[in-house]
Amino acid sequence: MNSIGLSNAFPSKKSSKGGLIRKALHSKSKDKEAIHYHYDVSNDFYRLWLDRNMVYSCGYFKTGEEDIDTAQEQKLDHICRKLHLQPGEKLLDIGCGWGGLLSWAARHYGIRGVGITLSEEQYAYTKERMEREGLADRVEIRLQDYRDIPEQAYFDKVSSVGMFEHVGRAKLPEYFDVIQRVLKEGGWVMNHGITAASPDDEGKHHSGSDFIDRYVFPDGEIPHLWRVVRDMGSANLEVLDVENLRPHYAQTLIHWVRRLEAHRQEAIALVGEKTYRIWAIYMAGCAYGFWHNWSALHQVLAVKQTLPELTPRPWERRYQYQDDSFRLAVPQWGDL
Repeated sequence: MNSIGLSNAFPSKKSSKGGLIRKALHSKSKDKEAIHYHYDVSNDFYRLWLDRNMVYSCGYFKTGEEDIDTAQEQKLDHICRKLHLQPGEKLLDIGCGWGGLLSWAARHYGIRGVGITLSEEQYAYTKERMEREGLADRVEIRLQDYRDIPEQAYFDKVSSVGMFEHVGRAKLPEYFDVIQRVLKEGGWVMNHGITAASPDDEGKHHSGSDFIDRYVFPDGEIPHLWRVVRDMGSANLEVLDVENLRPHYAQTLIHWVRRLEAHRQEAIALVGEKTYRIWAIYMAGCAYGFWHNWSALHQVLAVKQTLPELTPRPWERRYQYQDDSFRLAVPQWGDL
């Protein structure tokens, strides 16, 4: 799924597209309605300005000069390396979007995957994509709320990219409890999402927040990093690594808005001039917001730790960048 960028709080109101009236915030039906509003605009519209893998989340830049295709493939690989994915492992991708991460992980790392989304257009596209890429026997796509995932202690790894902005701050404990439940003991989770720039910003409006709430992204809420780490820890998810990708998202948005502007006429033909203008303003404003520290973007890597013994983890993080550098942390008791 994706991003909110500027919007940290959302007052009750009716959406300009009609009917999105606040009732039970972050109920299953309300979340599905909000996801439909944002993501089911048109797959063809998103295809105009996303990369070739249809990844709608922050890219990963090594020099800042990469094109969007390269930056997104670097991001997909960065996530897979952080999770230390191994052939045959079972990966759950919560909010799988158009299937970019699952496709990459299956083709390059040999995983068996499950992806869930609430977007009907993403679901249809990703099901067809897995068939087209010959991955349907290894990757299952579900139209499913994260609260309805039935598995228990089943998955080796969990990824969640640009998803928890939809969850709501009050629902984060439940969200991380679900992740802990579906993971095997010692399983890893990588949560990638937008965070508030400071603890005091969680409930504040920035310039553009009302615009995004009304026209782009209803019901989104952004927590600060402290809340994410606290709620993960409360769910027995021990944090191993935290990385801030704020400048990466600003650069990603610059690419997106330039590509959208380059396809202006095609976009207007698909969704109309009003929607085109809303999205151009939204993404340009979000790029400005990330550069000016109105929002951040954090990847948080954690391991399920419910037993007293040390769960598997590396001695250092060098494995994320260099091959053959993963060394399992094993206590050397000696004569103790």
